[in-house]
Amino acid sequence: MTEKIVLTSGQIQSLHEFAQEEGQTSYTIGIGTIHDLDGDEIVYQGMLAYSGSEDHGVLQLE
Repeated sequence: MTEKIVLTSGQIQSLHEFAQEEGQTSYTIGIGTIHDLDGDEIVYQGMLAYSGSEDHGVLQLE
């Protein structure tokens, strides 16, 4: 069985707003950690939404 990811209505609203701002057609939701380019600091951690484009951002779903 695959792990389930559950979104609250607030997280869905945040993802909707993020999608409108970023203008991407699809997003991947996963759980992980993203460090800065030096690998020293954590930039994002937890449940994340991101597109496949390097030109667009990552949304941390809190």
